[in-house]
Amino acid sequence: MTNSVALLNSETSVWQLVLDRAHIKCNDYLGLEILDMVGYEGFFDGYAQITVPDEFRRDWVNAHYADVLRTAFSEVLGESFVDFKISIAASEKNVQVMSTPAAPKLPPVRPAPARVAAKKRAPRLKLSLYAGYTFENFIEGDCNFTACEACKSVAEKPGDPALNPLFVYGKSGLGKTHLLQSIAGQMLKSNSQIRVVYCHAYEFLRDATAMSKALDAKLGNVRELAYAFQEKYENCDVLLLDDVQLLEYGVSTQKRLAILIKHLRAQGKQVVLSCDRHPSQFKPLREGEARPKGHSDIPSISEKLLAPLESCVAVGLDVPDLTTRMKLIQKKSMSIPFVDKDREEICRYLSLPPRENFRVIEGMLNGLRAMNEFCEENLDLGAVKRLVAAPGTSGVEELSVKGISETVAMEFGSDLTALASKRQDAGVALPRKVAMYLCREMTNTSLVNIGEFFNRDYSSVIAAIRSLTKQMDKDEDLARKVKDIRYLLEA
Repeated sequence: MTNSVALLNSETSVWQLVLDRAHIKCNDYLGLEILDMVGYEGFFDGYAQITVPDEFRRDWVNAHYADVLRTAFSEVLGESFVDFKISIAASEKNVQVMSTPAAPKLPPVRPAPARVAAKKRAPRLKLSLYAGYTFENFIEGDCNFTACEACKSVAEKPGDPALNPLFVYGKSGLGKTHLLQSIAGQMLKSNSQIRVVYCHAYEFLRDATAMSKALDAKLGNVRELAYAFQEKYENCDVLLLDDVQLLEYGVSTQKRLAILIKHLRAQGKQVVLSCDRHPSQFKPLREGEARPKGHSDIPSISEKLLAPLESCVAVGLDVPDLTTRMKLIQKKSMSIPFVDKDREEICRYLSLPPRENFRVIEGMLNGLRAMNEFCEENLDLGAVKRLVAAPGTSGVEELSVKGISETVAMEFGSDLTALASKRQDAGVALPRKVAMYLCREMTNTSLVNIGEFFNRDYSSVIAAIRSLTKQMDKDEDLARKVKDIRYLLEA
């Protein structure tokens, strides 16, 4: 051990090693702030000299971290360490020496026992949850099945190590907030006494920043803020934190969140985080490294937070597929008075164009609902097509033979070159017929010009259209597919 001590000839190295050990055992946020403000003056005659800015920090260190610091100093300095002395740096007076090397038993964790006795456990927080965000109202599909099932499992068995922490990621509008609030609602429904915290990242950032500013400014309410922060976040049973990517600009808050995740996980308490991207899509920010200025497509995040995020169980939400869009529109449009005979076709028409998220679909349905209420529109299929068309367009005039053919080729898994070739196999002949049929139905292009595009004469176009019409009369699936392609083009 003597050799080890001799190698530590730098006071900075000694204190950094002690601080690293103390951080590992420190689980409360105010304590971390205070330890980072402790100064190290050196090691003299068996005593480590440390300083703090004021009496508040001195009392806190004595009450909470004396044993932690003794253990850390002993591990670093070895048998030559007797005890530590703590003084207030500003006045350089009032030096307090610990009475015995054997480390006397310190007061309880709370510095004022009388105050602790009077302090009651805070009541369960009232959560601001949207009543419609429940698992029953969540539209499941291939695009979100895994994430939905994982969230249901967490709601039923919070703290299960197999899904703790859970990281739900996906672009905006795909249902992350819906799932997190569904977890909260389900847990509270099953157990009214469970302490669930659901909050947005901005709320966590605000609470953490307020505590840090009070500590830096030595405000009188710092203890109150610290206890409130601890009671809300550290003492909860379940933490649901939405949109953690918004903590990008709060590096110190990221570190607090990393510690909080570690603490809750060690206590067997459930943590669920949501984000707009997978943890692997963040750029790690090393300790002491400045965050890049300006906006970046790849946001940076502290390595201390990235490590626990990467250890989470990550489940993703994808862009809604056709089946999911159809189910959503059918459910959300039940209150819209579509003409009964057209309702199924309207829902299919609205679901066919790819939509990047659920909010776009809900916004479109809200627009139709408003048009019906304010303009008393008779919402048949024709009216719906007109109302959802882009302003200033009628749809048909914008279509071209090439545009129609490209869409048809894509839907059949072919390409434009094959459709215009001399090939006659079914994989090309059928989509070519469909393209000719839709070009005739949806544009004013002559049969001659349609034929020229496909390297055929006009009589071949007529024969192809007649052949397809007969096929559709006998094959309902083919007729359905052609109609779906038409809806896709009209939208």
